[in-house]
This record gives sequence, C-alpha cells and structure tokens, in this order.
Amino acid sequence: MRKGNTVKVSASLLVLLMGFSLVACGNSNPAAQTPVNNTEEQSPTPEQQPNESAAIEAEGILTGWADPHTVEIRVNEKPMSFQVSEDLQKSLDDIDDEDSVRFKYVEKTIDATTKQLVLTEIAKIESSDDNNGSNAGGTGTSDRPKTSELEVTVEGMTEKRPVTLAQAKGYSLYVFEPMAFDAEDHELTMKIDPDYEVEIEKLPANYNLDALKMDAKEELSETGEVKQLTAEQLSNGPMKDAKLYMMSQNDKKTEYFIVKELDGNGFIFHIQAPIGEPSEGFLPMAYASLNSIMNE
Repeated sequence: MRKGNTVKVSASLLVLLMGFSLVACGNSNPAAQTPVNNTEEQSPTPEQQPNESAAIEAEGILTGWADPHTVEIRVNEKPMSFQVSEDLQKSLDDIDDEDSVRFKYVEKTIDATTKQLVLTEIAKIESSDDNNGSNAGGTGTSDRPKTSELEVTVEGMTEKRPVTLAQAKGYSLYVFEPMAFDAEDHELTMKIDPDYEVEIEKLPANYNLDALKMDAKEELSETGEVKQLTAEQLSNGPMKDAKLYMMSQNDKKTEYFIVKELDGNGFIFHIQAPIGEPSEGFLPMAYASLNSIMNE
C-alpha cells in the first residue's frame, strides 16, 4: 500500500511540475515578442519639394517651341523658356509664332543653382487686325516696297525679274510671278504645280543645330540616302551661308532640309522638288525669294 501511494504521489508531483513549466513558458513568449515602437525611425524621409513662387503675370511675343515640352516667349526683347504641361499644350494650338500673348507662370527653385519657369496660363492678345480681318492675306503692314526686282539664274542665264512683296507673321519676302505664297501655312509653291513646295519654319533664338541635323536625317531618310553638303560645296551657290544643307533623292523627287540665318533670325526651309520640267526654274527662284526674307 505504501509503495503504491508513493508512486501516486510522485506522479502527482510530476504533473504539477509540468504544469508550472508550461505556465512559465507561456509567460515568456509574449515578453520576448513585445513589439518595439520604432515608428519614428522607420518613417521614410520625405523628399525635398522645390520652392515655388506666387504666380507671375507677363506679356510677350510667342517665339516657338524649343522642344515638345518647352516654349519660348520673348519678353521685353529677351527670350525666356517655359516648361509646358500636356494639359496646357492644348491652349497653344490656336496661337501662332510671333503672336502677342498674355500669360502666367511660376518660378520653381530646384536647388541653389537651378530654377525652372513653369507656364500655368496663356492666351493670345487679340489685335484689331485679327478682329476685322484686314491682315487676312498676311500683307499690307511692311515698310518694304510692294514690288521690286530680284536677280535669278535660270538655265545658265542671269537676269533680273519682277517680284511682289508677300508677308507672313514675323517676316516678309519677295515672290516671283510663277510662284504663290500662302502666308497662313508659310508655304511657297509653283502655281503650275503646287507639289513644288517650300515650307518656311522660323526658329527660336536658342535653336540647337545638332538637334536639327538629327531631325533632318529622320525627315529626309524617307526619300532616300541622306547627304550633307559642305561649306566648300556651297561656296559658289545661293545658299553659301547656310548653317546646314542636307538633301536626299529618289527617281521621283529631291528633298532638301536647309537651315539659314536671315536678318538675325534662323529659318528652316523644307523643300520638295519633283523630277520634271518646272524643276529648272523652281530652285533658283525659290532660293532668291528665301534670301529676300526680312523680319517684320
């Protein structure tokens, strides 16, 4: 009997000891897993935001696009570049180069040496000519003579031929009788065949010639192999002062991309010259007209 009782007591003690052990283990885990409040240390450091000025109002002359997101406006004869958001780009669709504009912008200070001008609003300043249509044809405001003569060499013969003044926004030029000038589209064409065409593009003051060269290669490569003429090759021709003269051709046409500065402004001349009889006089007359460009 005593032996049996001893065994029962020992078993009871063992059960009690195991119970205490389990309780002790159960109490240790929460203490070991108590979360540490590291919220302050783990919070991400906020990025430094650029300082932004209050909106500034100004007026100027729209010069043109420097790139797809940057527009240049001439304010008090000083060119200024502004960043343009995609939403605001739509506001510029109805504004042409050399139009007077009223606009708002903010100045963002990125760091100690970098500032960015961001356009927030822009609108064209309507002129009396816009309202009454008196300048619809693009002529009538220049001080240059309405008619004149220009020297041109066609089929080896050099002579002076009569020309008439034509005006677009920002410039004027003289045009020969066989040709027509569309002031709104800035296009010079042959009346007999409008496929003989020059598209005139006025450049902003800070244009990049290397970037234009890349544009020319892309544009001309659709026609054929692209070639660039050197200053020596141009030295005896009407485009001897061209900053860039590139061309390509196939069995149907010759295409040109010419950058030249005239009267203090840069221009691109996109020329399409089909292979045909009118091509003999087209380029000489086109070059003479283009070289007569003056800023207005």
